[in-house]
This record gives sequence, structure tokens and C-alpha cells, in this order.
Amino acid sequence: MDGGLRRGYNGPVETPAREDAPRVVVLGGGYVAITVCRALRQAVAERQIDLTVVCADNFHVFHGFVGEMVTGRLSPSHILSPVRRLFAPAHVHVGEIQRIDLAGQRAVVARQLDGHRSEVTWDHVVLSLGTADRTDAYPGLLEHAFKLREYRDCFALKNHILQMFEQADIESDPEERRRLLTFVVAGGGYAGTEVAGELSDFARRLTRREYPRVRLDECRFVLAHPGPTILPELYGDDGSGAKAHPRLVEFATSRLRELGVDVRTETRVAFATPNEVTLSDGERIPTRTIISSVGTRPHDIVAGLDLPKDARGRIRVQRTGRVAGADNIWAGGDCSAFPMPRGGDSPSVALYAYKHGGHIGRNLKRVLIQRRRPKPFRFPGLGQGASVGRRSAVAELQGVELTGLLAWVVWRVLLTYYFPSWDRRLHLLADWAIWPLVGRDVVAMRVGDGGDYDVRHNVYSEGEIIVTEQRAGRYIHIIVDGEVEILHSSDGREVVLKTLGPGDTFGQRWLESFETESARARTVVRTLALRREQAPRLQEVMRSAAPIIGESAHIPTISASAGDDARPAE
Repeated sequence: MDGGLRRGYNGPVETPAREDAPRVVVLGGGYVAITVCRALRQAVAERQIDLTVVCADNFHVFHGFVGEMVTGRLSPSHILSPVRRLFAPAHVHVGEIQRIDLAGQRAVVARQLDGHRSEVTWDHVVLSLGTADRTDAYPGLLEHAFKLREYRDCFALKNHILQMFEQADIESDPEERRRLLTFVVAGGGYAGTEVAGELSDFARRLTRREYPRVRLDECRFVLAHPGPTILPELYGDDGSGAKAHPRLVEFATSRLRELGVDVRTETRVAFATPNEVTLSDGERIPTRTIISSVGTRPHDIVAGLDLPKDARGRIRVQRTGRVAGADNIWAGGDCSAFPMPRGGDSPSVALYAYKHGGHIGRNLKRVLIQRRRPKPFRFPGLGQGASVGRRSAVAELQGVELTGLLAWVVWRVLLTYYFPSWDRRLHLLADWAIWPLVGRDVVAMRVGDGGDYDVRHNVYSEGEIIVTEQRAGRYIHIIVDGEVEILHSSDGREVVLKTLGPGDTFGQRWLESFETESARARTVVRTLALRREQAPRLQEVMRSAAPIIGESAHIPTISASAGDDARPAE
């Protein structure tokens, strides 16, 4: 077929470009990549440009509907779009970008199967690598918080929420029941605010229909934000220079509180453990669920590039989308400081990344095919908004403020319009039409290979009870750092039987014992927790590997009865 496109059930397929066609590589598979491919689709089809997109996954996540997926209004797969349809007819290279050599005009990419490396080369490159979660915002975030940027964490959160209700339904201990039904959201930006509102509404529906033994007043939702207000983007407090809309922020705050969300401003999470969250004012909140939306940082690979950057580590680009001083390097999306027509930089939201990509794609066509000068970015902005739960939202469109149901409808229409694949839009419409009749999705799917080792990294704060004989669980703890006291309780008195340190194990004896003992963190403690039935197998593997690891490697003594006497490791 003329133009190099064949159409069938799977849509357009790629056709090799001419040998002399300029090679364009997009590093990153987000919104920038989608609209770069759309802008260059005809040129690629006519073999005028050789276009390749390198991305970590073969799907694209539409983050605007993460809150609805997590709370069962949308099916998990319906916020995903297949990248081979989004990027067609460009070549798609799925793998992990490990190194970028700008001078050599190449990137090293490792495949997911076994880490085998290959090189991707270019004449022009578009950097759209996004950002990474700030995992150092407080101790325990990396180990115990659910992040909202990666799809796997969002999917795990959906299942976790349902598991908390399942366990609360059969829990008789009031203290543990409160812990299971307390949900803490750290960060009151768009994502954190939307999830807090959706969670409160979800709990109302679950307690009314699915879990009649759980009362709504037993559920607690805490939204902690370090700034003076939630939604700093709408309040004009995010550093973008955008106009402030305090009335919208006040409406959102009031609405969340009506739904039962405990909104804490000028309060940050200071420490997170598997059992509790410590706030910056010193309050400790028992909880099994912490959802982190505390901001982002540049990817390490972006931080290592020798390119001009702003104070936040974003790549500084000109209004054309080009990096200053580099004619063949372009950047857009969250990893870039992209100038706005009237001053300031674009906010780090999906709509602007979407527009950056289209602008860069058109400029690449002008430069590579038409041999003309690139044009400056002129998109003035459309609006912004956030859902705040139970068919209510706040939004501003071209400066016009909307609240309540009208804002919710308008904002949802806009999000659906910008959803990148038409077939998934149909799935979304079907979900929205069906769930009011059949209810939310309340299936907690267990995934993963049962043969994999279940190893958990834990952080505990000073003075925290880690395990007791009543709640020893199924794990053996190996102390990595810190000290743990083994306590014996009798007649209201506590006696320290022994103190354990790095390399020692505990946690198993109480499974077959009625001793009134517990393990308490004497200092900040970090542990590795292993499933008790897997521990001997892992130890055997480690001992077999000792000649390879080195004779100096310390291998803890762990077994199915490990911790019976809380003995130090041999």
C-alpha cells in the first residue's frame, strides 16, 4: 500500500524508512511520545523520517482516572492503552533506558527478560523521561507507602484497600480494627486530594453494600499536606506563576471534610512504619495504609545529563522545545522546564506534556523535511481541576471557575476527550454506565508467582512494638540496622529479656507459644522480613552461593523455628 501502511485488526504496522531518512528517537513513552508520533505519523508512513520510541512498558497509563480505578469504578486495565497502537507506525522498543550518551548520539537499553543490552542511535532525540517519586521525603516512604506514579503501585493499592476491609470484617480487636480502617494520604496536590475524596466515597458504598459488619464511622481518612492549603496548583502556590483560585481550594477543602476526610494543612508525614504514621506535630496514627503523593524529583538518568537545568533539576529548553545550544536535542513533559508564551514555565501536568509533544513533532517536521525554522510554543493553557469525591469537583477553564456536579461533568468530559485511545474510551463509557447497576469492582486479585521469595523491607520507629505473641504473623525478621528489645510482660510489668542487634532474628517463637512476650524497637530499626516457610530454602541457597559471594559474607542462621529463643545469628 502506498505510504507503507497496512491496516488490519491490529491497526497500522511499521514500515522501514528510507536509508537516508533522519533518525528520530523519543526516550520515554508518556504523553509527549504520543503526540510526537501523531504529529509525525504521515512523515513516518511516507518513510521521510525513521521514528523510534523507547519505553519501559508496552502500555501507557492515563493517570487522570487512577482514583476511579483504585476505588473500583473502572476496571484496572481500562486506564491502560497499548503503546503499539498509540505510537504506530513508529518503531517501538520496550526496555529500560540505562545510559544516554548525548555526544555519541546513542542510548543503551536493557531488555526486561534478562537485561541484555542493545544500543539505539539517532540524529535527533526527544527527551521525555518524566520524573521519579521522592522516596526520601520521610523515613519509611520507600518501604511502606503506596506511590501513585507507577501503575503497579496503583494496582497493588486497589487490592490492598479491599484486603483491609476483608480483614476488618473478621477482626475482633477494636484497636487493630481501627488500624485496618485508617487510611493516611501524604500530600494534598491533585493526586492526593482526588484519592482521599474517592476513598471516603468508596468506604461509604462498601460499608453500605459489601461489608455490613463494618460501620462507616469506624473508617478514618487523613490527608496531610505541608503547605498552608491543599491543591497548591490551584492556589497559585506551586511556583508556576499561574493565577490563584482560592475559592476553588476552599470549596474542595470544605467538600472533603463533609465526606469525612480529616484535612491537615501545614502538617507533613515524618515517619512511616507497617503499623503507624508519625506526623510532623508528633501525633502517631495507627494505620496499615499510607498513600504517598509528596512530589517528584528528576530521574537519576536526567540528573546525570550535562544539559542546562533549572533549580528543580528539569532540563531547560527554549520555546521551540530545543535544548539551548543543541540543535538535535529536544525535551518536553515533566522532565523539562518548558517556557510558557506569557512567561513562567509549564505546570507539570499531563495536558502540557500532551501539547509539548505535538509542538516538538511539528517542529521536527519543519526542521527535517521542510528545512524551515522551528516555531515557538504558543499554547496559553486550557484549565485545571480535580475531583473531590462523590460526583463533585473543582475546575477552572480559561479563568472561569466551576464547582460541584457541573465541574465534575465538565472535567470528566475533558479528561475523556484527551484519553489517548478510542477503544479504551468505549471501555470507560461502559464502566461508567454499568457500575451504578452492578456496583463497584470489589475483587482483590492476588498476583505473582508463588515460588518467588516474599522478602519485605521494614522500618520501625523508636519505641514501636514490632510483633507480639498475639500478632506474630508469618514472617521471620532479620535485623539490618538498629536494636530490638525482647520484652516479657507479667502483672503489668515489663522485663527486658535481651537486646538484639544487626544479624539477629526474631518473630517466629510466638506462632506456637502463649508466652506474653513482644519485640520492641529500642532505636530506629530496619529489618528484612522473610516468610517462615521460605527462610530455610533461602538460607540454603545463600550458603551454596557463599564461595561465589565470598567467604567474608555473613549469612544469618534462619530456619523454620528461627527466633524460638531469639538467639543471635551464628
